Amino acid sequence: MPKTHVVACSHPECREPAAYKIAARWSDGRLTELKTYGFACSEHIGVVFRESERRLSEYRPATGESIEELAIYRHEAGKRDRFLQRLWGLEENYRS
Repeated sequence: MPKTHVVACSHPECREPAAYKIAARWSDGRLTELKTYGFACSEHIGVVFRESERRLSEYRPATGESIEELAIYRHEAGKRDRFLQRLWGLEENYRS
């Protein structure tokens, strides 16, 4: 059985396993994917989300690029992005 890689929380002082993926849908007109801004444990979800919002607000898409709003997904190791559950209610708790 293949070994699963454990993704750690993005908070600089934390090494706990990530429970959440903070990402935004990105497209260049041909491809669409989730652009990851961070991973967070339950304790640091607010801090990591707000830092991700700040970084996204500074991003200037190139011609033809588009990026949607930041979202919180339940992180599940080995699960492809399109199958991750978006946590709409949790996002509203942390959105600036």
